[in-house]
Amino acid sequence: MKHSSRFVEEEKKKKSKKPLIIIIVILVIAVAGAVLYFNWFGNNTTPDTNSDFVIDPNAGDGSVPTEAPQKAESIQIPGYPSITIAADTPNVTMALLNPEDNPCYFKFEIVLKDTDETIYESQFVPPGKTITDVTLTHGLSVGEHPATIKISTVALDQKTPLNGANVETVLIAK
Repeated sequence: MKHSSRFVEEEKKKKSKKPLIIIIVILVIAVAGAVLYFNWFGNNTTPDTNSDFVIDPNAGDGSVPTEAPQKAESIQIPGYPSITIAADTPNVTMALLNPEDNPCYFKFEIVLKDTDETIYESQFVPPGKTITDVTLTHGLSVGEHPATIKISTVALDQKTPLNGANVETVLIAK
């Protein structure tokens, strides 16, 4: 009898391990499936779901008097030797252009060189569009203000960052 009771105990142990093994296998499969799903489908963002990518509502049509665009690895970067704006008002007119043939969107940031203060940042501007109505963080006093226009770029897929540029300029407030 001792032999048969040991056999019964071994069978019970085997039977109690089966559900646990099945549960572990199911959990491993579920985790692997979730990882695969999010790797393949989780990164497909559209402009509606990608909060980092917003077309600037002020980007419109219009030709802009600037220095001829410079080719920089197939991205045309306009030159801005100086920009004349109204003094003492945050609402100014200037022309920030993304040339028509560019394979990317532009994002503009204007930084005062003396203080390293960002006084303007746009959202994304499509190729062939220009921002003309700009709201600075504050008006600039009469005079010349050296600045840098930092241009960030993202490919037309709205995901892939590309090379940007820093364009030196002088804001002339009159």
